[in-house]
Amino acid sequence: MTTNTITPGPASRLWMAVPAVSFGGIGVGLLLMEVVRFSYGFWAGIAGCVIASCLLFYQAYSKPRRDLVSLFTPLYAVLIFLIPNEVGSMVIVQVVFAATISLLSVRVEKLFNVKKTEKKTMKQMLNEYIMRIEPLLSRVDEETGHLVAQALLRFKFGLYESATDNCNKALDRLRAIEPYPRVLERALLILRERASGLAISRVVTYPEHVFTEEDSEYLAIHLPENLVDDPATLDLDNTLILLYAVGIETSPLDEQALEEHQRFIIQILESYKEKLAEAAAT
Repeated sequence: MTTNTITPGPASRLWMAVPAVSFGGIGVGLLLMEVVRFSYGFWAGIAGCVIASCLLFYQAYSKPRRDLVSLFTPLYAVLIFLIPNEVGSMVIVQVVFAATISLLSVRVEKLFNVKKTEKKTMKQMLNEYIMRIEPLLSRVDEETGHLVAQALLRFKFGLYESATDNCNKALDRLRAIEPYPRVLERALLILRERASGLAISRVVTYPEHVFTEEDSEYLAIHLPENLVDDPATLDLDNTLILLYAVGIETSPLDEQALEEHQRFIIQILESYKEKLAEAAAT
């Protein structure tokens, strides 16, 4: 699964300078030739077109995406106007060139001011989440991390009584951690409550332990209330992802086992694909 990220480039009014400079130069040239009777007045139009082509080059180069046609306009200007020929001095040629680069300038601003769609996989999102909660992970010692990892793995394999026991042991060790990791405590309590219920074939519909608003920065899945079908399931899924992150980052003994079951966590994230996209769009 992938999520799409579109990043707009900075707003710019540089595109307005391209028609202003090019047509302005042509206008000055016509004024010099028709009013002042200066026979070399056409050079003002040439200068305007060449300078405007350089402005277009800079505009195109500064965008998130590059338009090759616009990047080569200074070269076209040199070939048309600066290499000795009869064409460059013709006003009609200057007008056509100015109109062309003006259209290109608008095109660059409208079509190339947005980066290409970037695709982010759920594995990348998981890795970014782990990096985001590094301040929490750095406070967890190896033994506690091992108990957390074992609680998660045994829950996954249906060994609910053993998972409950590991949750209790991990909760006991949390008391030695400063500052106290309350979000990790709640995650272990949520897993313990669910495992205890499943051990006796009881589904916990209204759990006693839930995440609070202060825990949100440490949770992988954030959804507005209107997109949450079952808060208890969302809390459990966030619990499993959090405990996975704690285990794989703090327990070398369980790293390989957790990596082998990473797909389990990825599937949890993938199940929220549409809702995460909908939440991002609002």
